[in-house]
Amino acid sequence: MGWGFVMRELPMGWAVVVAAGLVLAGGPASADPASDVREVDWPNAEFVVPAVGPCPQQLVDFTGGAAEAGGWVYRLTPERRIGFADVTGEGVEDALILVECGPRDSEYSRALVAMTVGPQPLGTVVSPPVWTQVPDGFTAHDGEIAVRIEDFDTGGSWTEHYRWAQSAQAFVRVDGS
Repeated sequence: MGWGFVMRELPMGWAVVVAAGLVLAGGPASADPASDVREVDWPNAEFVVPAVGPCPQQLVDFTGGAAEAGGWVYRLTPERRIGFADVTGEGVEDALILVECGPRDSEYSRALVAMTVGPQPLGTVVSPPVWTQVPDGFTAHDGEIAVRIEDFDTGGSWTEHYRWAQSAQAFVRVDGS
């Protein structure tokens, strides 16, 4: 089985239209009912990034898929596409983005984060506890996200499954591990 997307996808540099969750002129953008996560030019947007490894949740202004904020270096993984799927069950597509972050001149942690049309991110789907374990691919189907984790130390990989838990307002692992 390949790690293509079950959800619809677009290249990272696709169309530019501002959606809610972005910040322009110092304040949050208004939510346009016609706006959605596909209309956002994520590599060139300013938005709140959820926690990634040691990096805290904070507002980050990306240019060309890279940024610095609060002493941390961020980048959207250039070799991976942004995925789109309804992961909350609300009938609205969300964006699934692999984000790397770490201190300058150091190794970066990588996480799979979920963004929506609201002013705040949905959250971090998975951010492994050490930088040598990274989410390397993902699929989403019927609200469940399957994430392949690669371990640089062992050369091994495994799949973890996550789902949005409305009661916790967070992603929870559902594969029993």
